[in-house]
Amino acid sequence: MNQETLYQKIERLFCTLKALREQYKTIDTWAETRQFMDDIVDIYIALKTNPSIEEDTKFQDYIRESAIELTSCTDYIYDFIFKMEQTLDSTFYNDEWIGICWQRSAVEAIKEMYQNTCLEEYFDDLDTEEVDDFIKEKGEYEGYIPQAQIPIGIPSSHWWWWYPNTTTKVEADKK
Repeated sequence: MNQETLYQKIERLFCTLKALREQYKTIDTWAETRQFMDDIVDIYIALKTNPSIEEDTKFQDYIRESAIELTSCTDYIYDFIFKMEQTLDSTFYNDEWIGICWQRSAVEAIKEMYQNTCLEEYFDDLDTEEVDDFIKEKGEYEGYIPQAQIPIGIPSSHWWWWYPNTTTKVEADKK
């Protein structure tokens, strides 16, 4: 992700947070939350493939300022996890598994990107154990994504992308 794209995403994230905080009665909060989480994953993947982004002053300002904003929007993140669980409890027809992996990575991205900020105290409430159990259960017959469809930069700790396989590409490359 180039600097211009990064800054555009950061600006969109701020706009989304503002809308969630100020216009929640008149907007589709689920669509706004999904867009926010999608953008978070995009930036997270960019961080994994280009760690120098972390040193970018505008990015650092974004993390610090948005952490404060996010403390008043945590219910949307909790709802995001709840809706992920609902999806896992439904019948899959198309690419729902990729969507679940993307959503689960979004939650992990929030936890990683906002470590050591005022938002971190809310992470205990981001209980992913139950959703991970649902992912394992559903993944037994819905899982498996070809390596070519897994976004470059997804860390091996995001095991759901490779589930039900137990060996990630990174681990396979080490053998």
